[in-house]
Amino acid sequence: SSLCFINEKFSIGVLSSYKIYKLIANGFIVVPKYYKEILTETERYFDLSLEDHIYKDLMLMRKFGHIIDKGLHRTDASPGHSKNYYDALKQLIKKIKKTEYANDPTVLWAEEKLAKYEQLQSHPNEFKPFRSDFSQNNITFEQFEGLVKARRSNRCFTSQPISEDTIAKLKDIANWAANSCNKQPIRIFVANEQDLAKKCLSCCIGGTGFGENIPSFWCFTANVRGYVWPTEMYLPSVDTSLGAQNVFLAAQTMGITGTILSWGQHTKEDDIKLRKLLDIPEDYAIIFCAVMGYAEYGYLAPIRKNNE
Repeated sequence: SSLCFINEKFSIGVLSSYKIYKLIANGFIVVPKYYKEILTETERYFDLSLEDHIYKDLMLMRKFGHIIDKGLHRTDASPGHSKNYYDALKQLIKKIKKTEYANDPTVLWAEEKLAKYEQLQSHPNEFKPFRSDFSQNNITFEQFEGLVKARRSNRCFTSQPISEDTIAKLKDIANWAANSCNKQPIRIFVANEQDLAKKCLSCCIGGTGFGENIPSFWCFTANVRGYVWPTEMYLPSVDTSLGAQNVFLAAQTMGITGTILSWGQHTKEDDIKLRKLLDIPEDYAIIFCAVMGYAEYGYLAPIRKNNE
C-alpha cells in the first residue's frame, strides 16, 4: 500500500504530530481552508459520537427500541430474531434507569417494547402483533395544499412578539416529524427578544434584506452523539429539516412566517459567537437558522417549476 511505501522512507518515530500522520496517510492532499474547516468540524462530531454520554445512550435506546418495534408489528414475527438489539436495548434501559432520565416517555416506551419482545420469545403462540386503528384525519388535500402554498419566507415583520406558549407548541410539533431510527435528535434554540435576536442574526451571512423588527431568531440543531460517523453524516441535517418543515407549516396556521437562513457559509467565529449567545452545547450541530414573526405585509410567491 502507499502507506507501507511511506513507512519505508519515514520512521514512525518522527511523526510527533497526529496531524502530520494524517497528512501522510492521506497522500499529502491539500484542500482549501474552507473545506479543511468543514472536515475539522465533521471530525469533531465524530469524536463526540465515540464518547460515553447519556445523550448517546438515549438516542441509541430509541434506535434499538425502534428496530425491535418494527418486528413486533409484523404478522409473521417469530422468536429468535434481533437478539443482539434486544440485549443492547436491555442494557441501555438498565443504565438509563439509574439517571435523571429514568421516567422519560421514550424510556417507558422502550420498556414496553422490551416486555413485548420477551413475551414473543417465551410464549410465541400467545403473541399478538402491535396494532392500532388507522388514524384518518379530516384535513382534505386541497386544504393542506393551500397551507403549503400559503407559506412564505417573509423578511419584514411587525413588532408583535411570539408568545412563549406558541414557541413551546412549535418546538413540540418539530419532534413529531419522521426521523432516522427514532433518534429524535432535534433541538431548537430561540432568541425571543429583539436585541438578542438581532445579535444572533448578525452571525448569519445570508441574513440580509430584513426590516427593522426581528421578533424571534430560531436555531435548528441536532444532537450528534447518536449517529455513526461518517456513514450517517448527512442524517442530522435530514432529521432536522423534516422537523423544521413541521414548524414552518404549523406556524403558518398561527399567522407566523419564517425565513430559513443557511448555515453552510458560517465561519469558526460565527459558530463560537452564536453558541455563546444561545448557550448551544458543542454536541449539537447547528443545521440552519431562521427568523420568525408576524408578517408586516405579504410577499409574492416565486413561480414554481413545471414538474412534468
